[in-house]
Amino acid sequence: MSAVPDPIRLVSRVRPYLGDGSSLLIILQAATSILRLGSNLILTRLLVPEAFGVVAIVVSIWYVLVMLSDLGLRAYVTRHPTASDELVQTVWTIRFIRNIFLATIMFVGADFFANIYSAPEVSPAIRMASAFILIEGLTSLGFLTNERARRVIRLTLIDFVKFLFATTVTIIAAYFLRNFWAIIISMFVSSVFTLVVSYTLVKGPPIRFRLDREHVLDLWRFCRFVIPASMISIVLTQTDKFFLAKFFPLAELGKYMLASALAMTILTVIGEYVMRVFYPRFAQVVREAPEKAADVFYASRRQVTLLLAFGAGGVIGGAELIIRILFNDNYLGAGFYLAILCLQPLARLSSVPAEQALVAMGFIRITLVANILRLAWVLGAAPIAYFQIGPLAVIVVMSLTEVVLLPFFWWHLHRRGLLKVSEELFIFGVAAVGYLIGFGGNWAVHAAINAGLIPAF
Repeated sequence: MSAVPDPIRLVSRVRPYLGDGSSLLIILQAATSILRLGSNLILTRLLVPEAFGVVAIVVSIWYVLVMLSDLGLRAYVTRHPTASDELVQTVWTIRFIRNIFLATIMFVGADFFANIYSAPEVSPAIRMASAFILIEGLTSLGFLTNERARRVIRLTLIDFVKFLFATTVTIIAAYFLRNFWAIIISMFVSSVFTLVVSYTLVKGPPIRFRLDREHVLDLWRFCRFVIPASMISIVLTQTDKFFLAKFFPLAELGKYMLASALAMTILTVIGEYVMRVFYPRFAQVVREAPEKAADVFYASRRQVTLLLAFGAGGVIGGAELIIRILFNDNYLGAGFYLAILCLQPLARLSSVPAEQALVAMGFIRITLVANILRLAWVLGAAPIAYFQIGPLAVIVVMSLTEVVLLPFFWWHLHRRGLLKVSEELFIFGVAAVGYLIGFGGNWAVHAAINAGLIPAF
């Protein structure tokens, strides 16, 4: 008989090959992207575009409420010198109180919020979504403390399992219900999954109701810059959805949200990599060996950044072809949205690491200042675009926000000795190559169709 392998010994053998977890993160994010794409292919055949439009409104309202009271807890816990049990318990208590308040507002004000979007039929879904906020308030901060400790492998695997579970629930529910409730139910199930896992697989400090005065004041000193920045983020991230919901049919909003989901795949990889791999590593270097910060800033993320830049450029160039290949006729027109939406993740390959690096170095107000500049761009350019061209031009203005802000981040990187112009140019040069390949593929397919070499699709 063969001996049963020891799982602990097996993990200890595999772990050295996984390194800091960045490789596993990218692999599983790529797998998630492929599976999400497959899920969208199935859902677009089970649900009409209006269903995605309804979910977009629900998520938008949820996001606005959460961001109105955003305290920057993730960044605060990660960068804190000690993150003691007392501090974590204080943070948990503050978040719990906040979420009870937000859940009550969302439930009671469901009809009001639905009428803002001229979609009264959405109010039951909004009430259901209030439970998501309440469940998040009950979730432990184990995810944050494990993230701070750079346990990337464990967190990445858990996220992947949660995605598989939620996706399965979504497809099954969509098959039987054939309406937006399928997605709402899967969101609820995903929230419960996170709650359970936070107390089992990613245990953090024991949960206690605690409001330590010293920690509360320290959190306030940190979040007083985060709260205004978060409020500005509401305008920056929700204006496009508001215009589409207000001036276009729900079906058009559904197409936009489908394109947004595809673009969000790249944004999610960027955000997870920066916050789970780059930011904890860079913050540790700043704490322990600040003289090495300049060396770590680019070198620690170069390969991942270039890979994502190439992919983003390819999607921008071949967006129309991607939509035609993947989805049915109900979703034609989403290619334009996909192309312009991918400008944001491309720019964020440079801006997000810069912003988080500056926060780690103590320039906490950078987020607020950056969001003020973003807001200034939107308030200045969006009205001109709307009155001169129309509502659709506002969407383009919103997509260019991150691109316009790049010089601001580069200037602050230069002031702190972190900027390398050659590295930045290389990132966008690789993106240009990806764009040319995507555009060339799109052009070749259209030429072949026009020449009768392949059938139209």
